[in-house]
Amino acid sequence: MINTLPEEIVRYIYTFVPYHIKCLLSAKNYEKYNKYHLEYMDEFVYGNNLKLGKKFTFDTYIGRLIKNDYYYVFEFVLLDNLKIWKKKKKKRYKNFNYKSKLLFYSFYCIENKSNKCLETIKEYL
Repeated sequence: MINTLPEEIVRYIYTFVPYHIKCLLSAKNYEKYNKYHLEYMDEFVYGNNLKLGKKFTFDTYIGRLIKNDYYYVFEFVLLDNLKIWKKKKKKRYKNFNYKSKLLFYSFYCIENKSNKCLETIKEYL
């Protein structure tokens, strides 16, 4: 239906689409607007802001990216957090202690057969 509209009107409508939505429309847009998406997640999604009775955290978001092997989005998040995740901060998961979050996420990739996310981690180590 939008394809039947004149291109000038489509461009005008596009100016009203928020940046955090634009970033989800294409890979090019994600490169350009991903910081707005992450800011939106920080402000409105993490915690109990959705009033669903569940607490959605940044770690939950990372876990879902890895489980679904969304390596493209994971790469942007990895680059933003690489220094923090490399630091020695113990992470406990399934009765195992991991020396850093990056090491934990590597094993989590293996557990969930997320080969592309694991390759992304290896690329930046």
